[in-house]
Amino acid sequence: MDVPQALDRFRQFYDEFSPAWIARLEELYAPGFAFRDPFHEVHGDFATLRKYFQRVLDSLAVTRFHVEDVATGSDGSYVRWRWEWTRKDKDDLHLVPGVTHLRFDRAGKITHHHDL
Repeated sequence: MDVPQALDRFRQFYDEFSPAWIARLEELYAPGFAFRDPFHEVHGDFATLRKYFQRVLDSLAVTRFHVEDVATGSDGSYVRWRWEWTRKDKDDLHLVPGVTHLRFDRAGKITHHHDL
């Protein structure tokens, strides 16, 4: 799988961020993956990543990711996004901008995911 296809799959995962996709993490992430965001760091443990994503979904009434730009350079790909979310116990809409640095293996699976 080439990088543009891998990026499309990553984008689809976050466009459709849901329990159905969480069950399919092995289709997106490579064994031994490294995942890091401002709150968690997970290395190769699909069960832990699945639990983390499920906790996020369980606490939110609304969650939407909007990909705004994608670029690929010599050290991987970069996805600029905006995350809109609302907690179940509050009505305020939160808008969080971010960038994810990604690296893929030859099969197009994510080996490195770092949210900045």
